[in-house]
Amino acid sequence: MLRPKIVFDTQVISNANSGAISATDWDNVSKYISRKCRYQISVNTLYELLSSLANGDEGHFLTNQGRIRLLCAPAGREFLPLVGDFVRRKVFGFPARRPDFRSGWLQIWAEVVLAAKTKADLQNGKVVLRKAGHSGRSYGIDLQLLVRQIAEGKESHAQRLEKLRQGELLSSTSTTWSTAVLGLIGVPANDANRAKLLEALDAAHKYDESLYDMAKNHNYDFSQHDTDWIDSQQMYYLADPSVLFVTCDSNIAFRVRGSTQRSRILNFPELIVRATSVNG
Repeated sequence: MLRPKIVFDTQVISNANSGAISATDWDNVSKYISRKCRYQISVNTLYELLSSLANGDEGHFLTNQGRIRLLCAPAGREFLPLVGDFVRRKVFGFPARRPDFRSGWLQIWAEVVLAAKTKADLQNGKVVLRKAGHSGRSYGIDLQLLVRQIAEGKESHAQRLEKLRQGELLSSTSTTWSTAVLGLIGVPANDANRAKLLEALDAAHKYDESLYDMAKNHNYDFSQHDTDWIDSQQMYYLADPSVLFVTCDSNIAFRVRGSTQRSRILNFPELIVRATSVNG
């Protein structure tokens, strides 16, 4: 039996860093992951935490950096690629289109962030990695580029929902949804691929359907729910049948109710129960 792969959403990391999740519970979960699971880091979660760091001032740099340190703390971590490349490889066996987002590069990103002494050093490329192969080199990250990329994704998502609300777009069907996703990830849109995609992305499809339904409600404020786009993206990792997605947001499980993948979305207390039963 394959070891389950644990993927955390951003709220889990934020709650663990703030103390809303106790140090004891986090320690139990970390031990459980190292003994019984494989730990995988969603690029969406990393991006959200980097965005918070980018938007925060220098005075909050260490706090924001601490959340990324916590994200990377469990042993044996592996960074997951962009969801499009993940689905291309996992579902269709196609190569990645964005090798700059492969696990090794994301690992370097995280190391650079954690080695930075100030936000200014990180932004200005003045971070030194004290490890073999990196002597005499300095690194940085264009934080504002990351912020813009996330903002553009959220804005595009909100615009689509608004057009659905206004009747400018026809309501999505399983055929139109799967065809659109296949187009985005560069996979031929034929009946066989649509069927394969819908099976692999059942939770993502159900999640998007729930958002389309909410778009019809004129009281639903897209700007107040801009993280819905990130949550929708997270569902794509469930294309791997060994992935367990762990969240503190009960809305996610509610929105994918009826999905064949619903049982692989855990709230954090459920993971604690698993961890304590094994660790005990």
